[in-house]
Amino acid sequence: MAAQKITTAGFLSEFLARHKKMTDRPFCWVLGSGASVQSGIPTGDTLAMQWLKELHVMEDFNNLPLEKWATAANLGIKGFDFRRAASFYPFIYQRGFRDFREQGYAFLEAAMQEAEPSYGYCVLSQIMSGKQHKVAVTTNFDNLIADAISTYTHDYPLVCGHESLTGFIRPNLSRPVIAKIHRDLLLNPKSEPEEIEKLPAEWEAALQVIFDNNTPIVIGHGGNDGSLMGFFKKIAPIKGGIFGCYRVGDEPEAKVHEIVERHRGRLVPVLGFDELMLQLWEKLQLPSPIPDLQATHDKRKAEFQRQFEELNRKLKQPGETKAAEAELKQVRAAAEAATERLTQEKDWWAWQLKANAEPDLAKREETFRDGLKDFPDSAELTGNFPNFMTDVRKNHDEAERLYRKALELDAKNANNTGNFAVFMWEVRKDYDEAERLYFKALELGPKHAPNTANCAEFFEKARKNLAEANRLYRLALELDPNYEWAKNEYVRFLKEHPEFAK
Repeated sequence: MAAQKITTAGFLSEFLARHKKMTDRPFCWVLGSGASVQSGIPTGDTLAMQWLKELHVMEDFNNLPLEKWATAANLGIKGFDFRRAASFYPFIYQRGFRDFREQGYAFLEAAMQEAEPSYGYCVLSQIMSGKQHKVAVTTNFDNLIADAISTYTHDYPLVCGHESLTGFIRPNLSRPVIAKIHRDLLLNPKSEPEEIEKLPAEWEAALQVIFDNNTPIVIGHGGNDGSLMGFFKKIAPIKGGIFGCYRVGDEPEAKVHEIVERHRGRLVPVLGFDELMLQLWEKLQLPSPIPDLQATHDKRKAEFQRQFEELNRKLKQPGETKAAEAELKQVRAAAEAATERLTQEKDWWAWQLKANAEPDLAKREETFRDGLKDFPDSAELTGNFPNFMTDVRKNHDEAERLYRKALELDAKNANNTGNFAVFMWEVRKDYDEAERLYFKALELGPKHAPNTANCAEFFEKARKNLAEANRLYRLALELDPNYEWAKNEYVRFLKEHPEFAK
């Protein structure tokens, strides 16, 4: 019995048609070890061969070639055929680690520890975070799908890595779901023959729910998993069929043809998981994740830096009691040591920390200048230095030169643009230029609460545009409800202009 084959182009067209016209019948993803190869995780075939070679080295006293030594008799594996070694994966695993199962778990954990989601998983995460196609069923132990979703999207999945969690799988899902039918790597994963020959009843019930509501696309699964294949054999034909993707030149075994034919599905020859997902990415016209990745990275980095600096500022305040002061001394010592360690790193922020920690103003200025010798192209350090020069040293000409230099280095830096706007208003009294800079800063950083609050103050006090000031104060607090300065300023504003308190 041979299942019908369709081209990759035909599959992509079918996917897009159903995606647009059959939103009530989404696809789900069934992934085997072949989907993880491009992420650096070896396939079951590769692992089986590696374990055979290790057993051969340990146990062959007759210097036989591997293919001559690896027999059913020598391995104690009934019906073993070296040409089909991959299909005996669980038996070879059991044979290799039968005397020390924990070593088997350690081996699998080490094989997956350094893996990073490949490009294909990036695309998969984007698709699963959409409104459709939100379920992945996998025989793999790795965390590639979950890692990709948390890295490339703002979603987080429900990971069912144990049969005890299957009750959380529902027909209508609001978030991505990952069903790990052989358990998670850290939850006593199943690899031995008797463990993966049949699905637990909990998984059978959960998979029935999934396939009653989703059409499976199988990628990287060679059909060597008895539990999943057995389940496909006994359930009623799946609505919409099964799309079984296999690598070009690696013809599926008869049992795969049988399953796909039974469910009135189609076989699809593909070049690989990443390649197919690239084609889907283009077919669906998904956006590039790069701008969001960069913004998320920058936000996390800036938030870490802000919190570290804020904590150091708080530690400079005296303790309320002698006991508190005694504890503070220990924390201050840790903060000083941490700051010193960070200053050893080749990063502009290290110089910023060193300047912040310097109580002597002349030495602080010297620290900033030394930092700019090391990092002359750092828009961040160049933009922070003039705040000190104008607020503390009152050297406004030098401050203006530095502000302009910082914007030459990075014209899209919202923080530096906003600080220069404050300078042009409060120091230079150039209201038109200040307003232009404020609007530019808000355009560059629409979620930047400090710039928004500063702009509100400008419209209140410089432009006397109270309605706009009120709008901007409110917006700043929507962006950051915990922004203390903005809260205090808005309370003052409403006391002075109670007509806006309604």
